Amino acid sequence: MSKNNIAAPVRRGLNVRSATITLTTLAVLIAAEVVLNLLEIHTGTIKINLAFIPVVVAAYLYGSAGGIVIYGLGDIIGCIVHPVGAWYPPITLTYALIGGIFGLFLHRSRKIVPTVSAVVINQGIVSMLITSLWIALLMYKPDSGQFFAYYFTAIIPMRVVPMLIMAGIQIITIPLILKAIDRIGITDRLSPLIKTQNSPVKN
Repeated sequence: MSKNNIAAPVRRGLNVRSATITLTTLAVLIAAEVVLNLLEIHTGTIKINLAFIPVVVAAYLYGSAGGIVIYGLGDIIGCIVHPVGAWYPPITLTYALIGGIFGLFLHRSRKIVPTVSAVVINQGIVSMLITSLWIALLMYKPDSGQFFAYYFTAIIPMRVVPMLIMAGIQIITIPLILKAIDRIGITDRLSPLIKTQNSPVKN
């Protein structure tokens, strides 16, 4: 029997094992996102949410696809498990966008510049502007006599302090989280969610 015939079953076995680890990891991360979202901390107008942690882990391990899956599915499952009002698809899409941006900057990278860039874009642009836009649309009443811009500009100042707090928390904790993931040594045993050409791993 040739070496190629022997190697093929071995590769298939490794691929199945890697895929199983990947699916298990994704399931655990989705569950963690749902639980952390439920454990949201409210202090007056300040809201602290640590659901970004499993999203960042998925983004680091799997890239944008991982971030999108964890934050998108996590939000949908969270709405089913613990509904607070009606499900609002634009918010879910925004969460998926945040996860995708994390993956774009953090995939196999623990460098501080990509980390800060991802946090600034997600908090300063996506959360501050896009999420505020969706909230304003929910609050807007055409028969109120107020322009839509009034609702939008009224929401922005209320979100500045929570945004700054979350940005600070993420900039501090994300490098620590990713360093811990590297120490576990699971990275090289995972199958990619989307097959691409091999690229060098960034440190």
